[in-house]
Amino acid sequence: MKRKQPETREEFYSELDRRWRVTAQPKPKVFTAINTIILVVVLAVLCVAAYMNRARIGALWQQVTGKAPPIWVMPEKPEREGPEIEGRDF
Repeated sequence: MKRKQPETREEFYSELDRRWRVTAQPKPKVFTAINTIILVVVLAVLCVAAYMNRARIGALWQQVTGKAPPIWVMPEKPEREGPEIEGRDF
């Protein structure tokens, strides 16, 4: 079925205006919101992983820079006193 051709110039411009308004409408921002939520969750997981592995991060920092790590990445104290061999607690 053929599309109906506008008969007058006024109909042509009204059809052109109608198409422009349809395409100019803002798109829904659902994907932007979902991407933001995913980014926040990933950053939270990375922060928790860094907190749980702060002893390893401290050791890596010391190897890379050659100096003691900041206080927030210092390794935790061992649960009990005892000899330490090769960095392991017994």
